[in-house]
Amino acid sequence: MNDVFKNIYLRRAVRDYRPDDVPDDIIRELIKAGTYAPSAVNRQPWRFVVIKDRDMIARLSDRAKKLWLDTARLDDPEAARLATAMRMPGFNIFYNAPVLVLIFAAPGAMYPECECALAAENMMLAARSLGIGSCWIGLAMPLGSDKSTLDELKVPEGHRLVAPLIFGYPVKDAQTAPPRNEDVILNWIQKSST
Repeated sequence: MNDVFKNIYLRRAVRDYRPDDVPDDIIRELIKAGTYAPSAVNRQPWRFVVIKDRDMIARLSDRAKKLWLDTARLDDPEAARLATAMRMPGFNIFYNAPVLVLIFAAPGAMYPECECALAAENMMLAARSLGIGSCWIGLAMPLGSDKSTLDELKVPEGHRLVAPLIFGYPVKDAQTAPPRNEDVILNWIQKSST
């Protein structure tokens, strides 16, 4: 199997990190990989906030948990299960990862969610190729609507949070992927040879 496919198939969401620091030059290389994602009319809307201060990451976790609980619809069983974890004081939504990268979409992007998600996937695949784990933390999305957080992070007005990502060296290197549903093609259309 070629290395690209192997990297794609082996990438997993990592939620248990060693305390080791990720060097700045590697983080810059991951961001560079993100900037090579495709974007509509080459607008390249992605902007990055890198946080390596573990105390700040823990504070942002606490803030995100509160914001999430304030807006969650707990009539959904999965949301109710998540709310239980979110109420635990020791639960860190960033899993004590040493690096938090928030990807924001700059104003004027044609398809900001898609373009920034493509950048995020590039970064996560690049990280995997270097033995670095990653995870997209959807529970952190409320931080993007919190003015005090945006001010603290010096995010210019009009930028929108799209992808909160964590990075670090995983405690366990080998993780297996759950089985994939093979029946995903809705239809296969090709021109008849007759």
